Amino acid sequence: MRTRSTMQWMFVMGITSLVAACSMAKSTPGPDSRTETNATQVTWTDGKPAIAISCKEPGACHTRAVAMCNSTGGNYVTLKMENMPTRGDMSEIRGAASVVIRCGT
Repeated sequence: MRTRSTMQWMFVMGITSLVAACSMAKSTPGPDSRTETNATQVTWTDGKPAIAISCKEPGACHTRAVAMCNSTGGNYVTLKMENMPTRGDMSEIRGAASVVIRCGT
């Protein structure tokens, strides 16, 4: 009986971990197929490091920025934005979105 409950608990924990891992954005530079983003380390005009993120959907840029800045609790400062949507625009015309961020506040 004890083995059965242990196996059930391990199964539930495994499924929970799998769901959490699949829903999280990648927190290291490079492409992320889950969010369809690409993050690279860059040096900003002030000579300090920053992170450039390109994405198909602006919401994915935010998700990736939070994941990349996990060490600061997901806090980041936006240094530059390009092709972010406004109400009623068309993403096909606007093109892919991109953002440059720096972790912290």
